[in-house]
Amino acid sequence: MPRLTVPNIGDSEDISPSARMPNPEAPQAAMGNYTMAFNFNSAIFRVLLGYLKPEKGEKILDLGCSRGFYVRELEGYTDGVIGVDISEASLREAVTPSVEYGDITNLEFEANSFDKVYSLHTIEHIPDLPRFFSETARVLKPGGIAIIVYPWEPFRGFQAIGAAIRQYKNPFMARQIHLHRLTPKSVTKLIKGTSLVHVESKLVLALGLQYLTVLSKKG
Repeated sequence: MPRLTVPNIGDSEDISPSARMPNPEAPQAAMGNYTMAFNFNSAIFRVLLGYLKPEKGEKILDLGCSRGFYVRELEGYTDGVIGVDISEASLREAVTPSVEYGDITNLEFEANSFDKVYSLHTIEHIPDLPRFFSETARVLKPGGIAIIVYPWEPFRGFQAIGAAIRQYKNPFMARQIHLHRLTPKSVTKLIKGTSLVHVESKLVLALGLQYLTVLSKKG
């Protein structure tokens, strides 16, 4: 995997308490269009596959699956893949039946249900990140891994500026799309108090610069 060194512009994380409650005035129709904009990206999939290493018989969960593009691709490796997303617009256009509606901060699965969990460019949009990581830990089997991919940003919303212009006609709405600026350091802080431990984090090049963090559930 490409390993890059980039200037560390603004080292402090931007996880504002106000981000727990998104602005109710944000145009919901535009946000629906934004979630529908996500398509399959082969570069991200290759990176994911290299770390996920799916095996036959494993149960794998995609948190924030959108229309299920990555779920569909992983079905060629195991029949135990399922995706969850809260966007009804995305799920109506799902590319696989192995997706369902749900709140990924309040999952309906039993504890210790999945061998592996992954989430691609989702956590920067979630208001309640502690709850997200708590639920990830709960549904993951002991010894299982979680792979989290999220954008490298010098400031919150940097990688959402283009989407904000397209969807809202306003670049400043990027901070309504990305509720947090995250780094491996902030993710490590967020998993404290859960059964998750930090394994490794890398900066990878796939559809722009992004962090990939691997977590494991204590056995």
